[in-house]
Amino acid sequence: MNILLAPSLPWTDRAALPNEPGVYVIAKEGEVIYVGKTWGGEGLRGRIGDFHRSATTGMKGHAGGVTYFGKFGAIDPAPMSVSVHVPVIIRRDSDVLYPYIQYVERRLIWEHVERHGRLPRCNSE
Repeated sequence: MNILLAPSLPWTDRAALPNEPGVYVIAKEGEVIYVGKTWGGEGLRGRIGDFHRSATTGMKGHAGGVTYFGKFGAIDPAPMSVSVHVPVIIRRDSDVLYPYIQYVERRLIWEHVERHGRLPRCNSE
């Protein structure tokens, strides 16, 4: 199964992301630094907002954002981008959507580990 990611958006355009469940890939200067998922709340846009707040302040709200702040300092949006995968042909009931989103996130992380021999820098598991 191919997992298609939407074209990367500059970090400054993240407000254009959908309020849909899905998987997101954050890159800094072209390097994937975080792969994450969301299936509730404010969708992808809201979860990326959580990452941004934590990456800017170091405050809790998004573990990857807190890790970013610890490794790189406050976020500089210039070299950042985000790509997303929004499931469109999957049933939206939670007993199908949740496992699918978890699978896609884990697979993208595994593919990164296969290529680079390690997790993305801001992922802890």
